[in-house]
Amino acid sequence: MQVQAQAETTCLECKSPIAPGARFCSSCGVATHAAAPAVMAPQPGARKVCPGCSKIADPAAQFCLRCGTKLPDKATVPAFGEPAGLGVRALAAFVDVVVHYSLGWWAVQRLASSRMTMVTIHRATGPSYEIPWLLPGLLIGLVCCTLMVGAWGASFGKLLCGLRVVRGDGGRVTYGVSFTRYFAAIFSTLALGLGDLWMLLSPRKKAWHDYLCDTRVVYKRPS
Repeated sequence: MQVQAQAETTCLECKSPIAPGARFCSSCGVATHAAAPAVMAPQPGARKVCPGCSKIADPAAQFCLRCGTKLPDKATVPAFGEPAGLGVRALAAFVDVVVHYSLGWWAVQRLASSRMTMVTIHRATGPSYEIPWLLPGLLIGLVCCTLMVGAWGASFGKLLCGLRVVRGDGGRVTYGVSFTRYFAAIFSTLALGLGDLWMLLSPRKKAWHDYLCDTRVVYKRPS
């Protein structure tokens, strides 16, 4: 019975402590059904990300607790600061709007300078039609936010304000989540701004689109 109790808190192979709910030992990778009641303290430094399931791991761990995959030797996921509030996120969004719609206006002017393009639009829509710059701005915003947040975790405005979009567990946001989050953010704003103002009530300062996409916006700590 004492051996059974030990198996529930430590690895039978290397005697290392087993994290709660872990199916594999983080030190030797041996499969285990044990779960220790102790809670692991969060690490202040950079962390590791599992190449198999993308779970964030302790920097000292050698194997993933979820899938047992060998973790990289070097911690590659930076630690992040406190959640960003409504004010700085609104400033970042304003910068994004200015950049996206300035590019949209420039694109419309380039199209309008083409006589052939104007003739084609004139025939298709009528003589009183003017090319809207709203739609190009939205499309440019979609492309920029999807690619930039998916690659670097931040748009133009967030880079300027030192912010970063991360997953709920602190991992990197995928391109698919970034694409969906762009439209979810528009929904939060169009709902009379209630989706954005929800940050004032959320303990982690999350807007509606953060809840919908399981993301957080945090301050990026200096390396």
